[in-house]
Amino acid sequence: MSKQFKRSKTACLIMMVPAASMVLAGCGEKPVDVQVFNTPDECAAYYNPPAECQAAFAEAKALHPQVAPRYANKQECETDFGLGQCETAPVLTANNTSSASVNEQPQQQSQQSSGFFMPMMMGFMAGQMLNRGGMASAPQQQTANASRSPVANQPLYKSRDDRSTFRTATNTAVASQPGATSIRPSAVQPKPAAMARRGGFGAQAAKRSSSSYGG
Repeated sequence: MSKQFKRSKTACLIMMVPAASMVLAGCGEKPVDVQVFNTPDECAAYYNPPAECQAAFAEAKALHPQVAPRYANKQECETDFGLGQCETAPVLTANNTSSASVNEQPQQQSQQSSGFFMPMMMGFMAGQMLNRGGMASAPQQQTANASRSPVANQPLYKSRDDRSTFRTATNTAVASQPGATSIRPSAVQPKPAAMARRGGFGAQAAKRSSSSYGG
């Protein structure tokens, strides 16, 4: 019985497919559809309403300074993300995650530096925009779908050792190309920014983490 449980657990961990879908459904968790893009214009080119693309991008950009990994210095950050791909991280305040003030956050936070560095935002996940049919979908249906989505609009990053892969701030690979993909909601929930060490983000870091869990 113990061996059977181990085999089932292993099967859940190794289920993967190439191309766009990189975070699949775990055992007992239903995957949800999201979209990932480099820019709002690219989002609109996929037959999504431009206004919704801009709104999703704005929410992701506001969340970026709250969740992006922090590095002690610029050199360590650029080791993981490449030359010119890092910026000064702002000071985070206790209640800066309120959705009511997201439009004010970039201006406020940019005025005071924390002394740390973070990667630049390289894309965004539109978790609240499930408009697959573009303008052909009814607005009421779009709103209903968005309100039910358990995945937040959030920033995405690309590591120096894996430029083709979109990753969340916690180094979870979500897609290898723009467009729609399916993910596990629990794998991409935004978390407060945390300190990272050189070599702590990207494909190689993910492999080291995976091997440590595998024993």
